[in-house]
Amino acid sequence: MRWFCILIVGSLPLQAESPNEIIKLWQSLPELAKTTPDKAYNKLNTWLPERGLRGLYAKAQFALNLSQLEKVSGHTIYLSGPHKKGQLNLKSRSNFGHYNPKFLQWAAANGIPGLKDVKLRKELQPVYEKFLKSRARSFYAAQKNLQAQPKRMQQALDKYSDLMAAEKPAFAMQDFFRPDADQLEKAGLDWYEANVAHVFWLRRSLDGSAKDCHKLLHALLQTHDAQWLKAHQ
Repeated sequence: MRWFCILIVGSLPLQAESPNEIIKLWQSLPELAKTTPDKAYNKLNTWLPERGLRGLYAKAQFALNLSQLEKVSGHTIYLSGPHKKGQLNLKSRSNFGHYNPKFLQWAAANGIPGLKDVKLRKELQPVYEKFLKSRARSFYAAQKNLQAQPKRMQQALDKYSDLMAAEKPAFAMQDFFRPDADQLEKAGLDWYEANVAHVFWLRRSLDGSAKDCHKLLHALLQTHDAQWLKAHQ
């Protein structure tokens, strides 16, 4: 979910405004989708350029990469983990990026251009529909699914922690969450995105950022997908 927390952010103070860099990021996604080279997706080890978060960041980095975002926000994005100096290390099996609360708080005040600006909300609605809707809905539903099954979530946390301790790939978690993804697919969500979203929320539980990330996601849905959100709360 790394880039997801860049694009989807929560409750903005009334006086908050998104920096131009954030607005331009949203505005540029349609064109970036046409021009992002295959090597950018390959570097992030994604075989689904139009689905999931790696495919999203592969595009977005050409408008605003992690190093640039840290400069814009004035905060490091991660407190600890394998991602260093603005570069994602997606090969680590024993750790993951732990979000910096100050960055998330900054993002909560600046990351959704349309949250307080009706004109931008209308302008950027097609961007949400094309690039964020499927992801946002899947991540919201996955968190709700885990919250409804605390024992299963603890089993998943234990399994994921064991995999990291043994430095084994996390692909086994996709099999663990296969029944959950099957169920959410029947509800109209993308199977792959719903599956990997569960692991994202495990990480957020482990690094303590689940509450902040939920606020980001809820704000995005409230801004651009309020009818769906109301029906699924």
